[in-house]
Amino acid sequence: MQYVSIFISVLALSLSAFTFYWVQIRIKNELHLVRIDSLGDFRIPSFALINSGTRDILITSIAGRFIHAEGHSATYPNQYVDIGEGHSMLIKAGTSVPCKINFLEELDESFVMQGKLRKNVNTVFYDFVFEVVIDWVDSLAQSHKGRAQIATYGFSEDREIRSFAPLEAKHDLYENSKIHKSM
Repeated sequence: MQYVSIFISVLALSLSAFTFYWVQIRIKNELHLVRIDSLGDFRIPSFALINSGTRDILITSIAGRFIHAEGHSATYPNQYVDIGEGHSMLIKAGTSVPCKINFLEELDESFVMQGKLRKNVNTVFYDFVFEVVIDWVDSLAQSHKGRAQIATYGFSEDREIRSFAPLEAKHDLYENSKIHKSM
């Protein structure tokens, strides 16, 4: 009978240690941005934010920007970001939310001229890399900022989007935030 009580005590201690490890120590932080392409609907950049980590993440801001040809500056157009089903910017562990960036007004002519010039047979385009900038706070109360270049847009001289070239489809935002912190 003495061995049974020792066995039960060791089993309870092992279960307690495993539970402590599983809940407190095994923290996995992962946030990915995955581009969602819709044929013919490239004027509204769409992507999903996927929290494949073990803790919830609070998104504090999302913005899209066009990087100028020289690469040292960018333009943030007037925009509205649709995130998920409602206005909550909390992404639970193991879930994802769809996002869309809606441009609210046309860009001016001076913006278009700051793109990388590309000449086709009869057309002149100004190319811009479109980047999504995301700020978030994780469960350890640490702030992060990540960037994901999702597409190249080509504007005509009349400020219309005339071409779209998708870039990398999936971005690890935690890995990306480490790169930008050291810069």
